[in-house]
Amino acid sequence: MIRRLASGLLPLCLTLCAGCSGNVRHVPVPVREVVTPPPALMAHTPRPVWNGTTNADLLDFAQEAATALDRCNADKEAMRTWATETTR
Repeated sequence: MIRRLASGLLPLCLTLCAGCSGNVRHVPVPVREVVTPPPALMAHTPRPVWNGTTNADLLDFAQEAATALDRCNADKEAMRTWATETTR
């Protein structure tokens, strides 16, 4: 029993002595940086509101809706371009 205890304590003692050696190694810790898209690309695009009664008003509304959709798609394209530029 004592022999088992001694054979178990000896490696433990050697391990503790090896831990106190003078070789100190500093390991750099990577810094994580969170990058977000520019605020101009995150701006809200207002939804056109229908408040007309004639076919001409309907045409104006359709053109406003198409313009809003074009602006949204342009923002998405700008975000894709920004993402590819920041990952290089």
